[in-house]
Order: sequence, then structure tokens, then C-alpha cells
Amino acid sequence: MSKKILQKLKNNVFGDSNASKFEIGDIVMYGTWDLQPEAVFRIHKYGVLLAISEGIVDRRTIKIAEILPFGDEKSIKISLILVKKSDLED
Repeated sequence: MSKKILQKLKNNVFGDSNASKFEIGDIVMYGTWDLQPEAVFRIHKYGVLLAISEGIVDRRTIKIAEILPFGDEKSIKISLILVKKSDLED
């Protein structure tokens, strides 16, 4: 890789390119795990995007999504790259 490309990659915040795809108030979907004694299942949860900020994880700056899950009173924060626009129909 050229120096220019490497420098560009070093300067970007991880998940920055995804941030432009969202607006505050969007209904979003994210995955979680359901741990059962006999199996592990991947489930999708939905919520409202409250904010997008930057945070440091493992010495790297990343974009963080703050989401209020449907049915909950407390918001959660997860990496923005794990969030998708909702596929729910009106």
C-alpha cells in the first residue's frame, strides 16, 4: 500500500464512513446473543438512535452509537459498525 493510503487509514475514526448513513431519531437494528443452556442464538433488537459519538476501544478511536432499545428505559452504547437501519415496515 502506498504511504498516502496508509496515512488516510490511520487518520480516520473507525466507523466514520457509516456515520453519514444515520440521522438522530432513526429506528435501527443491532444484533445480540441469546445464551441458552443447550444453544446460542443470534437475535436482532430494535431501538431509536439517540446519538453518535467517538470513544476509545483498545487504543483506537471508534464511532459509538447510543441507542434506546424498544421496551427499555436505559440506553446502550455499541460500536456504530454493528448498527443497521431498521428493516421494519411502517
